[in-house]
This record gives sequence, C-alpha cells and structure tokens, in this order.
Amino acid sequence: MEAMLRSSEPRRRHKRFRPPRAQVTCVPRGFWTSLLRKTNVALGLKDLSLGGAQIVADRALKPGAKTDVTFQFAGFPDPVVLEADVRWCRRDTLSLAPKWNAGLTFKRMTPVNESRLADVDRTYLG
Repeated sequence: MEAMLRSSEPRRRHKRFRPPRAQVTCVPRGFWTSLLRKTNVALGLKDLSLGGAQIVADRALKPGAKTDVTFQFAGFPDPVVLEADVRWCRRDTLSLAPKWNAGLTFKRMTPVNESRLADVDRTYLG
C-alpha cells in the first residue's frame, strides 16, 4: 500500500542548497505591517531553491500568508528581493527556544532578482 501512496515523480522542480553565511529577512504582509514598523520574523535560512526556501522563524506563520523576503548572499553584492507565500509552518520541537520552520514558495520576483538568484544557484549547484 505504501508503494501506491508514493509517486515516482519527484515533488520538487528545483534542487535545494544551503548557501553559507546567507542572511534572510522575512516580513509578513498585513494591515498593521503596512502602517507600523516592519518586523523581521526570520532567524535564519535552512535551505533554498529557485522556487522557494525554508526559513527558521521566531513565531508561527499562517499558511497562505504573503511575505516580503530579502536574501543577502556572501560574495554577491546585491540582495535578492521577492514576494513569497507561506506554504507550511511547523514548531521546532527539538529547540528549547520557541522556533518555527516555515516553507516559502516564491511568487513574484523581478527579472533582475530572478537573475541574481539564478547566479547564486549556479554558484552552489553548478
């Protein structure tokens, strides 16, 4: 029965990688965010691909929520700025400090930022 549940097709379209010393800023969108100061919820980056990322957040993010994300990669002068949707979010139960792992799906990105992300991808995946 387990063989029937698993698909022979890979679920991911892009390979994941973890660039060293990458910094991530993730600001959830919303009414209060637009009026008040924008709060970064990202504590770090777990992995990245051309289609999405997994981040560590300091609070739970609601699946379907829109976020503004900025990546800064060591060795690359310009940041990658994009809009992403929260796909899933789970509490990290192995951590004593409150942390959540969240999967983000990239939604809107300018051609310039798409090119920057592709350059980072080529650097680490070849």
